[in-house]
Amino acid sequence: MKFSYNWLKELSESEKNAEEVAELFLVHSFEVEGIEYLAKGLDKVVIGEVLAVEKHPDADRLNVAKVNVGKENGGELQIVCGAPNLAVGQKVPVALVGAKIRPIIKTPTDKEEIFEIKKSKIRGIESNGMICAEDELGLGEEHEGIIVLSENAKVGQELAEYLQLKDKILDIDILPNRAHDCLSYSGVAKELRALENKIEKNSDKKKLTSINTKVDVNLETKKCSRYIGAKIEGVKISPSPDWIQARLKISDIKPINNIVDITNYVMLLTGQPLHAFDASKISKISVRQANKNEKLKLLDEQLLKLNKEDVIITDGENPIALAGVMGGMESGISNKTVDIILESANFNSTTIRRTRTRYNIQSDAAYRFERNIDPNLAEEAMIESIKLIIKIAGGKVTALEDKYPSPVKPWEVSLEFEKVEKLLGIEISKKEIVDILQRLEINIAEDDKNLKCTIPTRRVDLKTTEDLIEEIGRIYGYNKISPKPLMGAIEVPHKNKKRFFERMVKDVVVQSGFDEIRGYSFYSEKNAEVLGLKIDEHMSLLNPMNPDQSLIRQTLIVDVLKFCKKNLSYFKDVRLFDIGKVYTPQKIGLPKEQLLLTMAVTEKGEKGEQFFTLKEAVENLFREVRLADWFYVDKFENNIENKLSFHPSRKALIKISSNKKVIGVIGEINKQVARHFGFKNVRVAIAEIDLSELLKELTTEYVHQKLAKFPSTDRDLSMIVPEKTRVADVEKTLYLAGEKLITNIELFDLYVNPKTNEQSMAFRLTFSHPERTLATAEVDKQVSKIINIAKKELKIEIKK
Repeated sequence: MKFSYNWLKELSESEKNAEEVAELFLVHSFEVEGIEYLAKGLDKVVIGEVLAVEKHPDADRLNVAKVNVGKENGGELQIVCGAPNLAVGQKVPVALVGAKIRPIIKTPTDKEEIFEIKKSKIRGIESNGMICAEDELGLGEEHEGIIVLSENAKVGQELAEYLQLKDKILDIDILPNRAHDCLSYSGVAKELRALENKIEKNSDKKKLTSINTKVDVNLETKKCSRYIGAKIEGVKISPSPDWIQARLKISDIKPINNIVDITNYVMLLTGQPLHAFDASKISKISVRQANKNEKLKLLDEQLLKLNKEDVIITDGENPIALAGVMGGMESGISNKTVDIILESANFNSTTIRRTRTRYNIQSDAAYRFERNIDPNLAEEAMIESIKLIIKIAGGKVTALEDKYPSPVKPWEVSLEFEKVEKLLGIEISKKEIVDILQRLEINIAEDDKNLKCTIPTRRVDLKTTEDLIEEIGRIYGYNKISPKPLMGAIEVPHKNKKRFFERMVKDVVVQSGFDEIRGYSFYSEKNAEVLGLKIDEHMSLLNPMNPDQSLIRQTLIVDVLKFCKKNLSYFKDVRLFDIGKVYTPQKIGLPKEQLLLTMAVTEKGEKGEQFFTLKEAVENLFREVRLADWFYVDKFENNIENKLSFHPSRKALIKISSNKKVIGVIGEINKQVARHFGFKNVRVAIAEIDLSELLKELTTEYVHQKLAKFPSTDRDLSMIVPEKTRVADVEKTLYLAGEKLITNIELFDLYVNPKTNEQSMAFRLTFSHPERTLATAEVDKQVSKIINIAKKELKIEIKK
């Protein structure tokens, strides 16, 4: 927000210059992004009076004027001017010879230019200066004619002084935690007083004077915590005084008329937005929720179809304003207005933010309301507004109403002296702590160890002891706190198993040729439907930034597929993975969090190798993390994996053998999913593994074996295996039958008969003994035993 240094100085009575004030704020309170001198380009620009105007003898569109700029500036000057509105008797801005003016920058591509005014001859007539338009002085965009000043402007006076532009602008970044009290001149002036240790004069709060006649105000929603309405009759609409207009322009607010300008002026002063209605167009005030599709035309001529979550001001029936955001066109102030109803209210910050976002409306009022301002500001602002309106526009208050169902009162926060030193790391005396808090207008009740602090309602940010200590620290000055090394025993931190495991998984997957992506935590309802996920089983955002991010994710597949499609535009084959949390709502309590790994393999063309490439990467991962007890099953059960849209014959669950728990799924996406994500003639294999469950199944014990001293012996077994018998089951049976003499089993051939579905498997068995060399007869005997057990348990047939 831009702040006038002169106005801040007036309110705070500071004796520091603008640069010193900025430095003070930077050290203790706010970031000051810059200081701008308002009168830049207005040196040697003074007020002149047009004494005579004659036509240029050699140019139809030019005039020759005699202008009095005061004795100190050269007296009467002859100036050639082409403005169509030039007339005798006008008070005008005159750039004297030697002035360096800065025209306004009209487009972002324009560069700032400086024009020096020189004595010159224009079509043979000498010109000793320039009578200026708004854009030529950088004061506005108007160029159709020169600026005509009021009759009371003093000849010879500097234009910058007359327009109150001999000022500097502090561009202060007010962060959200202080927006409720410092998006105003009075709030920042209070802050400056506190920093300079000055006591505010006349700090007693004024109260509204009660009037028997009431404005008819009805609150029908709890989203409005306070509403003050005042009827003022007999006002005269006219331009506001120059000093008000000047202060509004500093804050980039365009002056409109005296009533509207006063409401904006008071908003800048107090931080409380106000609004004025034409009383002839409304008979009562009602604050309620809008009806669906109810219509309202705003002051900016935008026609809205309202939402039932919006809060509106009505005349008892029809909407006349979008509460806290912008007034309506029908009830606005016009030149014919004689009686007004002045509004000073407080609305729910969340509701205002959602309404403003819904209609993409930017307004100074909404900017303040959505930052949760103090309801007690409404009375202070109303008092100041009434005073200025009566003084400037005339009129009389004939009716008043203040609806404040649940008044906000100051609250107490306890502060322990010892805790101040503990948190700040420096000893500050009790006297200084009390002094700092009192400078912040916090009332103190003191005992030996504690302070009972009564917080003013405008300081919404001060709720806890820690908040108070932070205030003490920043007012005292963090720059006064000397850095000290930490004292204490150094301990080795506990190993974060989950984080370590996640990093290890990433390393393994990257070594398998995959690249990592990072997706969003949200996806659209359409994406969920295409994958076969139920929308009502998701958590959804109340106010999504866009429809594509309305649901909180339960799978990482959506973004992995999107990135695969994008990368296929640049690469022939793509291998991507993502690791992240997904969230499943529970009937009671917080949602269930799961850490998932999702891997995808795809390449241009319709080759079917993607599934096996991905399967190899998954199995390599399991080997590296030492997961031995697992198997695939192609029959999906009633779980989330069953809902994902995979190809019916190219999918499998990954289960733990001991407890049959599902830890993942692998498969090819079906054609419907592929089309939705933009894949054409491309197969995409996806694996999604629950790392949270996988980590539970891993062993933390390391088993070390001595290197074999004696040679091993190999035997090959070829067999016919019944349909649906798993390789893992055969291997397990062979290992158990081998009685620890088998040190390795390798499947080197697998064939499925398409007619009978019988499987042909060939294994190489490796035999060895840790203490001696096995004899051939001993190995043959063990092989015969293994065959007999396998025949009995698995119903196999040995091929000869």
